[in-house]
Amino acid sequence: MMIIGGNKNMDQKNLFKEYEGDFNQEETSGQKEKKERVFGYSPFALQDALGEKSAKKAWIEYEKLRFVGIDEEELIYKVISKIRDMTSIIMGANKEDLNLKDYPYNKSKKDLKNWKEEELKNLYTKLVEIYHNSRIKGDDLDMALEKTLLSI
Repeated sequence: MMIIGGNKNMDQKNLFKEYEGDFNQEETSGQKEKKERVFGYSPFALQDALGEKSAKKAWIEYEKLRFVGIDEEELIYKVISKIRDMTSIIMGANKEDLNLKDYPYNKSKKDLKNWKEEELKNLYTKLVEIYHNSRIKGDDLDMALEKTLLSI
């Protein structure tokens, strides 16, 4: 990056100004003040879009996460875990079996109204296959995951 007639540190501060509060949490007068974390993106929106079975929302959230620099390896884990949880719930697992807290368990349970058991099982199998093919055969994980999200 070439910076003309300016201070390099000043330009970097301006570049990331909109994300200033995303990664820092301040303490006041020795007490930890519970401060609402504000992200430049929603870390759970992709899983929510999957629960809604909305290909458009899932793809948009996936692209947002990729744009902010989150690796596709981390994203496929989030996608697989959501589908795995919903599949397990439909097959009779409870929150203790899945080691989930109340909110994610209830959210996944509520999202089941949008999915059929067979669809979930097929999608789970496809996602695991995509992940392993990317590791063994060297397939492009990013492109395969994106295509799969668009096909739900």
